[in-house]
Amino acid sequence: MTAAVSVVSAFPAGPGDDATALVFEYMAATQAETGRPHPDGIGELPAGLQRECRNLPGVYRAPGALLIARCDGRPAGCVGLVSWSPERTAEVKRLYVRPAHRGQGIARTLMSHAHHHAAQRDLTKLVLDVLPSRAAVIGFYRRLGYTETGPYGTRSPVPLTYLARAVTRDDMLG
Repeated sequence: MTAAVSVVSAFPAGPGDDATALVFEYMAATQAETGRPHPDGIGELPAGLQRECRNLPGVYRAPGALLIARCDGRPAGCVGLVSWSPERTAEVKRLYVRPAHRGQGIARTLMSHAHHHAAQRDLTKLVLDVLPSRAAVIGFYRRLGYTETGPYGTRSPVPLTYLARAVTRDDMLG
């Protein structure tokens, strides 16, 4: 039986605690994947990531968003859009699905909602970065229409692959 999946905006009135937990889980997993100690709490993250976790509504403010997928009512994953005004571009950040919910199409559903959100807000381009070791994730993004692009203003201490995609009329259909 397939679980019921819904996607909601975490702010202003959505599940803020769920958002913080999901973003932290993403950050902790990435820290461990890049050879750093797995943090037990937000205070063990690098300063920039701590600031993000402690100010999610400010980081993902409109026209951006932090979207939460709920599976049978429980938080299952998230994706964020950080808007770059006036470029009408947004950075896709923190796409994460909890391990127990992977393989159910939740990441695709989250990205579809992110694309729709961008189109509704007249954004024209989405960019993202991903660890080169995440080959399956890069393939997933390519299937969604993302192609390689040059680096943009991230401050990552590790090498990244940069991808971009135009927001299209089809994205309005959600």
